Amino acid sequence: MKHCLPFWLSVVLLAPLAAAEPPLPIDQPQPYRAARASSYRTDGGNRDWVSIEGGSRRVLAELEGAGRIVHMWFTIASAEPRYLETTRLKISWDGAAEPAVDVPFGLFHTLGHGLVRQVRSAFITVRARPELNFNLANPNVGGFNTYFPMPYARGARVVIENGSDEPLRLYYQIDYQVWDRPPSPLRFHAELRESPPEPFPGRRACAFDQKNPDGRDNHLICEVQGRGHFIGVVLSVDAAGGGWWEGDEMIWIDGEARPSIHGTGTEDYFGGAWGFRGEYTMPYHGLTVLEKVPARLAWQAGKFTMYRFHERDPIPFTRSFKMSIERGHNNCRRDSRYRSVAYWYQQ
Repeated sequence: MKHCLPFWLSVVLLAPLAAAEPPLPIDQPQPYRAARASSYRTDGGNRDWVSIEGGSRRVLAELEGAGRIVHMWFTIASAEPRYLETTRLKISWDGAAEPAVDVPFGLFHTLGHGLVRQVRSAFITVRARPELNFNLANPNVGGFNTYFPMPYARGARVVIENGSDEPLRLYYQIDYQVWDRPPSPLRFHAELRESPPEPFPGRRACAFDQKNPDGRDNHLICEVQGRGHFIGVVLSVDAAGGGWWEGDEMIWIDGEARPSIHGTGTEDYFGGAWGFRGEYTMPYHGLTVLEKVPARLAWQAGKFTMYRFHERDPIPFTRSFKMSIERGHNNCRRDSRYRSVAYWYQQ
């Protein structure tokens, strides 16, 4: 016997799927005009960069009407050794006073601790070759690419802020689409969260019989109200000692009392196993930075940065979303510094 849904119910069920139109196959007519904002010299010269003085900001793109940013490329030259940390990327949608993206440039591109590395992921790639940049005063540079689709209805604004005392030489290309109507009701967001180091509670706190029943002392990755879906995170840890990667991720959806998604360990969530032993980058998960600190004797201590993208498995929410991760089992490695950038879409 064939069962058919009433027409009104079919529309209700299918509406969320149709709301964000997927890209058309490449052999089909495309319903937009391709455009670009860039730092090219309008007089035909070769100095295709803009300068941003220390402590100042620059608007890179002021887009009007409906459209979608589909690719951004940057490279930066600066005498500031930690420019990846002191440079900030801000993006606003539809004339909003507050940016939906407000993050350090390096962490947004999956790189922590001010270090450039080669990255090959689904949404972010970095072409880095510091060992060959012998002609540059600061060889810690690269080509930074992002491919997150970023739709808007009434305009977009892309800004770079220079938080250092040194000037930046910035090259950029922002590729976008001009649409007759908004391509999606969703807006891209990215946000920084930080947990500063605290005193080490002692070895006994790290014993396997110690428990963390509520996640109260976890590092908070993302907490938002509204409707949307979570698509990924970059986590950067300055690990003071061993055991930090025993921490589980926890996800609460739509006001749950207990997390319905609970992980088994930090390296497990980021696609590894049995700890992090070396850098690796893959489409949806990777460890971009693993740098030991000689003064820290534990082999698990040092500087780490990792990412996980949920393109194939986005996590939807209708009222609220919260994600956190333990700083070691039972949060016993609260002496480590945690920083993260979360990525999500929201109506």
